[in-house]
Amino acid sequence: MTTEEGRLNRTAIVVMAIFVVVVAELITLGKARDALLVVTGILVALALFQLIWSLRDRGFSESDEESDEIENGPAEMLHRWQARAQMLADRAEGTRADWDRHLRPLLAKEFELSTGLRVAKNRRATEAAGILQFGPELWRWVDPANSALRDQTTRAPGRAALDEILRRLQRM
Repeated sequence: MTTEEGRLNRTAIVVMAIFVVVVAELITLGKARDALLVVTGILVALALFQLIWSLRDRGFSESDEESDEIENGPAEMLHRWQARAQMLADRAEGTRADWDRHLRPLLAKEFELSTGLRVAKNRRATEAAGILQFGPELWRWVDPANSALRDQTTRAPGRAALDEILRRLQRM
């Protein structure tokens, strides 16, 4: 416990002791209404004190601005989203293993969500819907059952195929 915390605890104990004494005195003098007003006033004062104390602790100093904490504002979130989208788009130019590991699960999930069909429930209906939506050439790059995670030699279909798949997903 720091010195400031100890001082705050001692102050709280003293304030509570004074509070108890004042309320006991007012009750013994038969002024219950006055005691109720004092209790209410003290509770409001304590709530305000706590609010002011917490706002003071949240204040920023120059050293806070220079810290290495992660910012979670809208601009930072947009920057992270753009970086992730760029990384995923770059996977379209890599190997089939890159595509199958990083893009295929996302595309298959989007397809399932947009059609409402679950691959696990009815594989044939999902495959028929996929071929209808994408055509046989593009469906093979979305189909979750057509994954080859160890194929480091075959090229991924490229960014043009990814763009066309995304365009067709948007039309759904």
